[in-house]
Amino acid sequence: MSDSYTPRRKRLDLSRFDTMQMHVRHPLIALWWAASFAGFGQMMAGSYVKGYLLVILEIFINMQAHLNLAIVYSFTGHFEMAKAALNTRWLLGYVLVYIYGIWDSYNLTVNTNKLAVLASREKAPIDVFKMIPFSINYLDKRVPWVSVFWSFVLPGLGHMYVLRMVTGYFLILFWFLCAYYSRIFEVLHFTLMGEFRQAIAVADFQWLLFMPSIYGYSAYEAYSSTVELNKIFDIELREFLQKRYQLFALELPISKTEESTEVLITATFDHSQFVELAVTELEEKGITKEKILAIPLVQEHKDFAILDTIHRADGVSIFDTASVFATAGMTLGVIYGFIWYWGPIIWGLIGLFIGATMGFTLDYLLTKRKVSAQRKAKVSELVLIISCDKTQGDLVEKVLRNNTAFGVGVVKF
Repeated sequence: MSDSYTPRRKRLDLSRFDTMQMHVRHPLIALWWAASFAGFGQMMAGSYVKGYLLVILEIFINMQAHLNLAIVYSFTGHFEMAKAALNTRWLLGYVLVYIYGIWDSYNLTVNTNKLAVLASREKAPIDVFKMIPFSINYLDKRVPWVSVFWSFVLPGLGHMYVLRMVTGYFLILFWFLCAYYSRIFEVLHFTLMGEFRQAIAVADFQWLLFMPSIYGYSAYEAYSSTVELNKIFDIELREFLQKRYQLFALELPISKTEESTEVLITATFDHSQFVELAVTELEEKGITKEKILAIPLVQEHKDFAILDTIHRADGVSIFDTASVFATAGMTLGVIYGFIWYWGPIIWGLIGLFIGATMGFTLDYLLTKRKVSAQRKAKVSELVLIISCDKTQGDLVEKVLRNNTAFGVGVVKF
C-alpha cells in the first residue's frame, strides 16, 4: 500500500458523547438481541437513531396491545385470559415492527462486518483523544467485569464506564421509566420483607417483563464493548510503537571492554498508557528515539478464559451464550414468579443464575476446548530495549520501574 494512500474508513472514532468502533460482531447474537427487544440489535451494530426509534415503538405498541400481559397469562396456562387481554387493533403493528427489527439487525451486522474487515486491512485511523467543550473522550483499557457489575447495578452505567455516553443515558432513562411503572422498588421492598404475595399484587406485569431484556442487553453490550476497546487499544499502541520506535537505528554495544561507556537496558510491559509515558519521559530526559527499540509480542493462546480481562481479550470467552441463556432464564423466572410463591424478583434471579450456568456449560461442551478458569501471572506483551550511556543507566532504569515495568535487565559493556 503506497504512502500516499488515504484510508477510506476509521477503525475507531471519538466524539463528544460516544465512542464508535468498527469491529466484527456475530450476526446471530445481534439477531438474538433484536428478538429480545426491538431496537437492541440496531443499537449493538451502531445504528443508534434507528435502534432508539424501534425501542420506543416496541414500548408504545406493546403497551397498547397488552402483549406482555398476554405472554404472562400464556406461559402460566391462562389462555383465555391471554386472548381477552390482547388488543388486536395493535397486535399486527407490533408483529411488523418486531420482524423488521430482527431482519434489519442481522443484515446491518453482516454489512458492518464487511466494513470492519476492510477498515482493519487498510489500517484505518484510530482516534485516541478528543478534547471538546464540557467533555474529554479518550481511548484507554478498562476491566470487562467492572462494566458488567455497573450494568447490573443500573443499566447504562456500564456503557458510561466505557464512554458510550448516549446509549448509557438512553438505557438509564429507559430503566427508570420501567422501574417507575412496574413498581419494582415496591416489589423489591415486599420481597425483602418476605411478603411475597404482596410483592406479586403490586407488580405491573406489562412493565416488569421489560426488565430482563434491559439487564441482559446492558450487561452483554457493555462487556463486549469493553473487550473490543481493549483490543483496539492494544492494536493502536503496537502500531504507534512500531512506527516511532522501530527505526532500527539503535546502536547496540557489540563487545564488552573496559573503555565501553554504553549499557543496554531491557524491560517488559503489558499494553497500557504507562508504556507511552515511559518512552516519552525517556525522550524528555535526553534519550533519543533512535536509542529506543520497542518490540510488541504476539501471544498465541491455546486455551481461553471464561472471562476476558484488561490484560487479554481473546475473543472466544464464553460470555455470549451465557448472556443469551441468562436473559431467557431471567425472563421465564419473572413470568412464573407471578404465580410461584417467592415472586418475580427471586425467581428472576434464580432464572438468571440457572440460565447463565446452562450457557457456560453448553458453550464449553460445544467448543470442547481447554478452559483456563483462573488467570496465572500477567503475560508480558511488549519488550523495550534502550541503549544509553553508563551515566544514564540508573535514570533509565528508574523511569522504567516507575512506569510499571514487569522486569528490568541491565547489561553493562
